[in-house]
Amino acid sequence: MKFPLYLYYELIVRLSEYRPDIGEYHSIFAAESTVLLKTDQGTLEVPCELLFRQFNDPDKISKEEIRQLAKQFQIENKIRNLAG
Repeated sequence: MKFPLYLYYELIVRLSEYRPDIGEYHSIFAAESTVLLKTDQGTLEVPCELLFRQFNDPDKISKEEIRQLAKQFQIENKIRNLAG
């Protein structure tokens, strides 16, 4: 399923409660069961199942699930990007 762009912004807002350094939306790459969400600060692999719930009924995603997802955020190495 192709998700609307606002869905990613909503998710980033929720994640930023636990990861203020998550940054701003940059792009996504959709795979079969996950979406790679890229911000200007790093990346996060998000299960499509969670995105379906965010789209259909965000209240069905617990704060604990958001907190656990936020822990998986990978900050991008800015020095590596400058060198490459």
